[in-house]
Amino acid sequence: MSDDQAMTPRRSRVAVTGASGFVGGKAADWLEEHGYEVYRFGRRSVTKVPERIRDSYRSWDIEAGKLDQAPEVDAVVHCAGAVDDWGVYEPFRLANVEGTRTVLQTFPHARFVHVSSASVYDPHADHSLVREDQADPADEADTARVTWLNPYGRTKRMAENVVATTATNRSIILRPHAVYGPGDTQLLPRLTSRIRFGRLIVAGDETVRVSLTHVDNFSYAIQLAIESDATGAFNISDPTAPTLGECLTTVLRTIGKPERLLWLPTGPVTALAFVMEAACGFGRGPKPPITRFQLSHLTRDFVYDLTKAREQLGYDPAIDLPQGLETVDVPA
Repeated sequence: MSDDQAMTPRRSRVAVTGASGFVGGKAADWLEEHGYEVYRFGRRSVTKVPERIRDSYRSWDIEAGKLDQAPEVDAVVHCAGAVDDWGVYEPFRLANVEGTRTVLQTFPHARFVHVSSASVYDPHADHSLVREDQADPADEADTARVTWLNPYGRTKRMAENVVATTATNRSIILRPHAVYGPGDTQLLPRLTSRIRFGRLIVAGDETVRVSLTHVDNFSYAIQLAIESDATGAFNISDPTAPTLGECLTTVLRTIGKPERLLWLPTGPVTALAFVMEAACGFGRGPKPPITRFQLSHLTRDFVYDLTKAREQLGYDPAIDLPQGLETVDVPA
């Protein structure tokens, strides 16, 4: 965020759930650095989080019920939930749907910034330039009609339904796609773990375009959402959508690996992924080496329209490719 984008907090006392995780932790740090009084909450015990945040941190399992003696805050940033592309439905429902309901009940009057995901969009629809109205957050019937690839997208969409219907006038929903940056333990480490014999083995198409979201851009969007009175859902990502080939070669260069990629044919790998998912019980057994959900993000465009965020929130992110990907700290 540039100097001319700095703002004085209007809603200065903020609770952040999921603050022991990557996105929630970075958001809490960002808000503190920009003058907010932050109350951090996460499932981990206090002894399991960095010492520097222990004074502002409380352990809270949102699946276990409302928080006792909740602080009075002006806004809540709800980052907590189950995030994975593998597993069975019920644990995701408890964490993402019932957990969200519990946080809403714990803070019944605060501005509610709900951290959702671009996975709420129909995974089989065209994603070449997705607008927010392609997934109405209050449309439960449409949610039920979608053929989801895993419980994550389905339950994140269901959680949006809860937010939009029970906190209509005090909530805003943010839909990032592929959040990355320093401290990322999921997205880019998972990709670079596929390096074999000096090559990154990828199933997909190097020419497809993909919207990524640097964690600092997303933290900035969260700050805008806190201070805004806008409601509804907003796509959030970096300003431009690079090709998958550009993304991967930049990451390899950043971590000091040869910029060599081996692209596998999509059809046979997709068929293999289905067979492996079936053999693993479609979420009930161990996670297979690759899933159809992962492949879907490597084989066609996943680009999100930022017009609404720019016009209604004033979203003007400072970080883009290659600058953003050069901040990754995946071990070499």
